Formats: sequence, C-alpha cells, structure tokens
Amino acid sequence: MIFGLLAVLAVCFLSWFLHIPALPTPPGVDFRTETVQLTGKGVKVDLFLPAKAEGAPLVVISHGFSRNRRTMAGWGGMLAAKGFIVAALDLPALADHERNGRALNELLVKLRDGTLLGNTKPSARTALVGFSAGGLWTLLAASRDTNVVCWVGLDPVGLGRMGTRPARELHIPSFVLRAESAPWNANGNAKEIFESLPGPALSLIVKDATHVDPENPTSRAADWACGKSAPERRQRFGRCLLASLQAGLMNDQSELEYLLSLTNDPAFHDVTSKRRELFSGGK
Repeated sequence: MIFGLLAVLAVCFLSWFLHIPALPTPPGVDFRTETVQLTGKGVKVDLFLPAKAEGAPLVVISHGFSRNRRTMAGWGGMLAAKGFIVAALDLPALADHERNGRALNELLVKLRDGTLLGNTKPSARTALVGFSAGGLWTLLAASRDTNVVCWVGLDPVGLGRMGTRPARELHIPSFVLRAESAPWNANGNAKEIFESLPGPALSLIVKDATHVDPENPTSRAADWACGKSAPERRQRFGRCLLASLQAGLMNDQSELEYLLSLTNDPAFHDVTSKRRELFSGGK
C-alpha cells in the first residue's frame, strides 16, 4: 500500500513538474485547434485569428526540441490581438530536421489555399518564427518559400552548417532575439546564424535571459533544466518579437528604430544590425 501511495505521489509530482499552463485567449481573438496531416502525420495546429482576419499578415510559430505548440500559445494570442493571423503547431518529428521543415512548408500551403482558414484569405506576406531548434526548422522552411518575407529566431539553435546553410539563402528581414550563452542554446549558437544571414538582419541579447524565457508559457521542468525564466524578461522578448514582425513584415520603420534604440537600454546588450538600408525591400 505504501508503494502504491508513493507511486501516485510520484505521478502527481511529474504531472505538476511537466505541466504547461493554459493561457487565456485575449479579447477579440478567435481561437481554435485543428488536426492536420503534415508529412503523412496528423498533428495539432492552434489557430489565432484577429477580429479583422481577412487580408491579415500570416505568422507561423514553431516550438523547440521536445516541446509542443502550447509553449508558443502566449505569443499566438498576443500577435493575433495585434492583427496577425497566427498558427502554432506540433511538429511531426522529434529530431528529423528536414521533415519538420517540410511540415512547415506544407502548413503554409494549407493556410493559404483555404484548407484551414476557409473563406478567410490571409495576406500573401508571411513570417516564420522559431524557438530553439524551431529556429532551424523555420530557416529550412523559409529558404524554400518565396512568400516568406520575414524570419524571427527566438534564441534559435542551428546545429552548425545545418543552420548556417539555409541562413545564407535568406535575403529577407531577419531578427535573432537571443538569451545569454548557455549549454541549452549550444553556447550562443545563434550568433553563427546571425553572422551567416546576408542581411538585412538584426540581433540582440536580452540581458540575463535563460533559454526558456522566449517560451510563453514554459514549464517548471524547463525552468529547472535551463535556468528559471522571469516574467519581465519574457515581456522583453514579446515586445521585441512584435517589433521585429512589424518592422520586417509590415515595413514599420518606427519599430525598427525602436529595436535599434535598445543599444542604450541596460536590459539588452549586443544590439547589432547589418544592411539596415535594405529592411524595407522584402524578398
């Protein structure tokens, strides 16, 4: 009986430890979950639609290695409240990077052809956002889709040439929003991605950020493994994510200036840009 009780307590603890909390959907945002066949596997896709969805710009967000779409739900709701159509999906493979990249490309087709959004037609202009290994998967997808005109990496991890090779093909506005160097982000591997981007590109580090600060929400297990996240640092990532998409996808020069101004903000460091004159050019 004691062993049975201990087993129940262990299960309860693991459930609490691994739990990813559900966040409320912002007012005015239509939220729904669909099951979609991508690379031959049924996966869940969370859709966040703004009040005025017709013709809205499209953003697809990828989670990182061993994570799931729920860790990107906070960004989905935030961006939809700002007028973007957002899709956050469960990627079909744990570590098959090429397959996950293809899954993102397949999802983009289904979002544009009415398979998922029905009568709602998004703008042809699209952005891809990827956290951690999701940065690699979205780089692969962006390099194969001419409608993707902006890429944002949330502390992306690129695995050497596998990440730098597709990065070299992106001549679109790209933003690398980084945490501090640590084992979980391959000791700041995102710097290699930024250096490989032909431009226009901008990179910055949120001071003292851990690898899971760009997750929204995260879990206690991730906090324990990667270093405890903090609401104020997550908020900084969110503000920079929004500014990156408004600058890169909507050509909002005031938001680009905001990002560049962070070089004077003690909450950030290593704010760097290149080929800034091309930010309004697109792909």
